[in-house]
Amino acid sequence: MRSQITGQCDLEFVNLGRDGEPGMTECQGDCDDHSDCAPGLKCKERSWNEAVPGCHGFAYNRMDYCYNPACDSDSTEDSLDSSYGSQGGANMPKCAGDCDEDSDCAGSLKCFQRDGHQRIPGCSGRGVSNFDYCYDPADEEDTSTSTTASTTGSTTGSTTGSTTGSTTSTPSTGGDCLCVFDIDRTLTGKQGTATNNECPQNKEIPGIMDYAYSRGWLTISDAGQNLQQTFCNQCYLGIVSAGWASGPDEKDYLLDHVLLSEPYSKLREEYPKAARWSRRRTLGSPLVLGYADRKKQDAVEGIVNWYAQRGITIRPPKVHFFGDRTENIGPFASKGYNSREISCDSRDQSHHNGMVGYCGALVSEIVDTPGVKLCSDPEPVTTVPPSDMAPPSENQPTPGGECLCVFDIDRTLTGKQGIRGPDSDCPNNKKASFIWDSAYSGGWLHLSEAGQNLEKTFCNDCYLGVVSAGSASGYLSAERRYLLKNVLKSRPFKRLQRKEREAKEWSDGSEVNSPLVLRWPDRTKQDAVKGIVEWYATKDIHIAASDVHFFGDRTENIGPFRQSGFNSREISCSKRDYSIGNGMVGLCGAALSEIVDTKGVVEC
Repeated sequence: MRSQITGQCDLEFVNLGRDGEPGMTECQGDCDDHSDCAPGLKCKERSWNEAVPGCHGFAYNRMDYCYNPACDSDSTEDSLDSSYGSQGGANMPKCAGDCDEDSDCAGSLKCFQRDGHQRIPGCSGRGVSNFDYCYDPADEEDTSTSTTASTTGSTTGSTTGSTTGSTTSTPSTGGDCLCVFDIDRTLTGKQGTATNNECPQNKEIPGIMDYAYSRGWLTISDAGQNLQQTFCNQCYLGIVSAGWASGPDEKDYLLDHVLLSEPYSKLREEYPKAARWSRRRTLGSPLVLGYADRKKQDAVEGIVNWYAQRGITIRPPKVHFFGDRTENIGPFASKGYNSREISCDSRDQSHHNGMVGYCGALVSEIVDTPGVKLCSDPEPVTTVPPSDMAPPSENQPTPGGECLCVFDIDRTLTGKQGIRGPDSDCPNNKKASFIWDSAYSGGWLHLSEAGQNLEKTFCNDCYLGVVSAGSASGYLSAERRYLLKNVLKSRPFKRLQRKEREAKEWSDGSEVNSPLVLRWPDRTKQDAVKGIVEWYATKDIHIAASDVHFFGDRTENIGPFRQSGFNSREISCSKRDYSIGNGMVGLCGAALSEIVDTKGVVEC
């Protein structure tokens, strides 16, 4: 180890631990100030891997090193600044990185896209391998390395090198396709399921930890092992996940063994940045992590734009998203993209009544079908010609113009406990004193705006019903009594309750014996509503499917009504509870303006 100043300006870094040593010489770290270095040397304090004059080799990103000022005296160039990190920033100055596009750089500066430690015109130092840095094109004219940069700059499949180190693309014809996947419970399955025969088609990867939902060895789904056996093998690939892929080991495995297709593999060879991971809203690659559920269609749009910037044009009908969470599928209709819910036959009931998949995607679910497809949607069936259909029964009753409004309870007729008042997120909610509500976090019952005013909506002229996955705080609870007396009120329902005792009773479990149904699983509430319609029919009240309306706060419960013929509407759209499943449930509950007589299926 060096103990004396050498005067040389081409020395290897020496890392002496986080506390360093007294009297450190050139390129030794970690110093805290100049006094830690030998006389005549200075301490180069760094934010993130900035160059140290006269030093090269491996250096820890945030370690500070002693250096000889004489090694920097004849340099008029700025040092490369990597302090912005891998996501870069806006309006970055000269020699700063990591940039992705010219627009990341201030003023007339451009982004120099490079491989490895390729020299940046007008800047000194090596920077971070494969980081791209902002530079002034005028500096390129004054350096002999610019010619080399132009011939060695990265290219995509249909690009040619330029004198700026960026790429000039010839757009493709638009015949390309794109497959974008969620990761957790889509390309992966629940940890441990490959070895206990619950998901025999899954494959466990010992030694690589996956922290999604529950901790365990990374487990790859059937589709995750075999993307090359699907139509996606001829498509470009992308990722949009609310999770973080559990660290470098899982990310590397996904890149090396899962995210494989002919176009994407070729692109990665020619343009290594296609394998870089982006975080949250910084869409610097087609692999996006930390993106909120219910908004993944926006990230996919960003991925499509990322490909377009590289001359790869993909039309919306050729874009396919595959994911396991119902709430992420329907919103893709607004973009014109295709989306398909997967892991339909296996759901993890330990997470919010099957909100997420269990085994992950099957190869049979990765198919090139147009539109939005939920697990609850039936597969196409052969239509029976009218001449072959049986004539209607002479005794079949005709719907009599009645209507039915069915509500979820928690975060629909109610709001989150403790939030009310003019300065709160839910100024129109009302506390029901001394009525306990056990839903979610628990607390005194708070009614939503709609829950207080059903008689002011069109539902006042309709029969009523309830379908909830919860228990309304349990058998003989004060909440159940309060809802019956103060919330579930309409003219027809009041008349019926005077005649029919069952109209005041609660059905618990799998059977519908009244219009008030509790403990019914999410994602299947359309079946309970059908049971309520049939119950009313036994009372000689016949309601057409088109006059049945369901209102609930959870996205996963709305889409499945599409094939039932009933109307359904998601509510609590403006305020969501992000403390539960990324806004999976409402916060304030239903607003009065959301209880409307509109046809079809309407999501937030």
